[in-house]
Amino acid sequence: MGGDELPRGALEGVRRFNAGEFFEAHEAFEECLDEVEDDERWALLLGLIQVSVGYHKHSAGHPGAERMLKLGAAKLAPLPDVAWTVQVGALRQRVASDLEALARGDAITPTPRIGLRP
Repeated sequence: MGGDELPRGALEGVRRFNAGEFFEAHEAFEECLDEVEDDERWALLLGLIQVSVGYHKHSAGHPGAERMLKLGAAKLAPLPDVAWTVQVGALRQRVASDLEALARGDAITPTPRIGLRP
């Protein structure tokens, strides 16, 4: 599976995401793309970027949140439940639940989080 660890800058993205700073999280994940260009972490980071953008759009009231969340979920779908310490399975479940809530017109609460396994 490509590199052994999540790129260092991606940890800042996780921290920002978990603080509800979705725009800043997506920027932190984007900064790591060059480091993972030739391995499977690329798909993980792209998924995290798209999910972050989706939640940013939702929290800012911009259109396109559902589309971005779906794109991110599709990128995360083939990954194992835990990839490079990221608890991808839990994030996939949360995104799916939030997409269902949005389809019903319900609010998304509480703030989504990205879990890490030591």
